[in-house]
Amino acid sequence: MMKPAAFCLLGFLVVLTGCRSVRPPETARGPHFRLMTYNVNWGGPSPMSAVEVIRREKPDIICLQETTADWEKLLRAALSRDYPYMSFRSSKGRAGGGLGFLSKTRPIETAYIPSDTGWFDGWIMSFSTDAGPVQVLNVHLRPPVSDRGSFGVSGYLFTDDDRQREIQRFYATGRADVPMIIAGDFNDSEGSGVLRWLKGKGMQNALPEFDRHTPTWEWQTSVITLRRRMDHIVYPPELYCYEARVVRAGESDHFPVVGVFGRRDEARITR
Repeated sequence: MMKPAAFCLLGFLVVLTGCRSVRPPETARGPHFRLMTYNVNWGGPSPMSAVEVIRREKPDIICLQETTADWEKLLRAALSRDYPYMSFRSSKGRAGGGLGFLSKTRPIETAYIPSDTGWFDGWIMSFSTDAGPVQVLNVHLRPPVSDRGSFGVSGYLFTDDDRQREIQRFYATGRADVPMIIAGDFNDSEGSGVLRWLKGKGMQNALPEFDRHTPTWEWQTSVITLRRRMDHIVYPPELYCYEARVVRAGESDHFPVVGVFGRRDEARITR
């Protein structure tokens, strides 16, 4: 017979495991599209490795952060056959502030929203996908850097409000009649104020549904490797996520995140 203490421990482990359970990825049976977000690193380490990742994953829509003129030139030369529609913008006065969209279908710009925090802009493009119209907000929110340039504790403690203000302002610019996905480098974790605010809007963070652990950012210091989950794909209730995962490839300090989406009503019928 199991002793009471052991029984309690087993119960605790069952509860803990249940709390950390994830959905298995599903094969999309209905109309769907594949979206990738990727902070390529404006310094451009081994840029052809990014091209290889994109070619292998074959997303329909790609949101890029930290693009530069050099990145644009490279991507247009290497991927224009696969992605006939490419758009790039640069945040004025901020290195690493470039944003890009690559897509297989022609996008329509909904809005380009200049930053009012002195950091990076937001950009919304609308796409016609197999699952219907969708708009995508590409973000690179304020890094956890204090006004004095500190990446330490003060950077995390005193910049969360700025990221929340940024996402609220960007979100409000979107069209109310088209489902919106928000993808990019949020510079914050899943428990952040930004993600809580979006959850309050009925939106769901795709990656934790399938994977609760894999970091999307790694940085090797002289002592340790720092790891965080800062890159997210957040989707609205009109859509259903079949799969989301981190692609541990490329030479950027960020890894790409890929999600597969369809209409929720279509997914309900085909499941």
